[in-house]
Amino acid sequence: MSTDPYVPGIGTDAATIEHIVLDLDVRLAANRIAGTAVLHVRLTRQSRRVELDLHRLRVSSVAAVVDGRPLKASFSQPRRWPSRLVVDLGESRSEGTLVELTVSYAGTPVPRRSPWGTIGWEELTDGVLVAGQPHGASTWLPCVDSPVSRSTADITLTCDAGYLPVANGVGAPVRTRGSRVAWRWRLSQPVPAYLLTVQIGRYRLVDAAAPVAGVPPLRLIASPRTEQRARAALAPQPAMMAAFIDAYGPYPFEEYTAVVADEVLEIPLEAAGMSLFGTNHLDGSWESERLIAHEMAHQWFGNAVTLGRWADLWLHEGFACWSEWLWAEASGRSTISSMARRAWQRLADEPVGLVLTDPGAPEMFEDWVYKRGALTVEALRRLLGRDVFGSMLRAWVQENRFGTVDTPGLRAHVHAWAPRASVTPAQVDALFDAWTLRPELPPFPG
Repeated sequence: MSTDPYVPGIGTDAATIEHIVLDLDVRLAANRIAGTAVLHVRLTRQSRRVELDLHRLRVSSVAAVVDGRPLKASFSQPRRWPSRLVVDLGESRSEGTLVELTVSYAGTPVPRRSPWGTIGWEELTDGVLVAGQPHGASTWLPCVDSPVSRSTADITLTCDAGYLPVANGVGAPVRTRGSRVAWRWRLSQPVPAYLLTVQIGRYRLVDAAAPVAGVPPLRLIASPRTEQRARAALAPQPAMMAAFIDAYGPYPFEEYTAVVADEVLEIPLEAAGMSLFGTNHLDGSWESERLIAHEMAHQWFGNAVTLGRWADLWLHEGFACWSEWLWAEASGRSTISSMARRAWQRLADEPVGLVLTDPGAPEMFEDWVYKRGALTVEALRRLLGRDVFGSMLRAWVQENRFGTVDTPGLRAHVHAWAPRASVTPAQVDALFDAWTLRPELPPFPG
């Protein structure tokens, strides 16, 4: 099972999934799904069993193949682990073995309960959304729900006609039969399972903006009722994308899609190549605009460059929050320095006696993690200087693209770049120690 204490009982250290082919039928009125998932599983150590995450959905059959030969595999869903599927391969297999598992399953998907609320599959007033972070992927497909397991995906979704079934990547309709419609979505970049998603509503898919040189296709998925408001609210996205490409390097995915659910959502959400907003995020305010920028920045920090343990969440949220300040400056609204100063003052007014790199599971999505993480990024910018910092950051993304990172790795990366800014190893260590390992809030970075 998982060795991450923030999400106990999730994932495995014995296997990873490299590719998923999923055919999922969704009955919206009954909130029922039936799926067949073909999983390309790579054993990461010698093992006879493959443990998968699947939350309260019933499996009817599992077939296993190695080197083109069927195995005499069996499976169980232990009562004491209602979110686990255990596949017995019949005999121990060596590390590196590629096993093709075909899992047929069905049931009523329900979200997982967690310290951060309900996670995963969620019924809307008229449709479905999936918010998978950190462990909600298992509410709709069998997976290894760990950020260190990355897979590409080929997902076919079937639902009632009149709805648009959306997943990650590049999509196209494949058939319409009477009252049923199916779309196929292909994601060519490997991502953790929590970044895979399903969004279903009375939507249509349109181009969000005219093509811009150097910017990937920007898509909008929204209902006819909200489309014009969504176009207006998302109008800054081409300029945002250009600013982030300049700062962080090439956009990691083929397209970027903004989905606007036809109702109010408490918070926006990101998935691979996609962000999800509610109608309340279309008001044109700075509060909404910064969230639009925040979710886009996650395509680099979180989706392409991903933590290995959830205690390091600041590596996602700190950079995404700092990206809000970058966009404020690029758009002429404010400066990075003034935005950082305000954030530092709020943290100073309400001190939190916890460590950034181990805030504790209940606290990891709290705003102080985001803001202190962003201030850590700003402290690095001020230590290295704008030019070296920018080059360091682009190299960090490029070297770890679709890989797993941690805070010590970032520290080592900064060490390698520090001489170009005439910064000593002791200065780098002092910064990381103060901002990430000690609970006291350091002075505002000079």
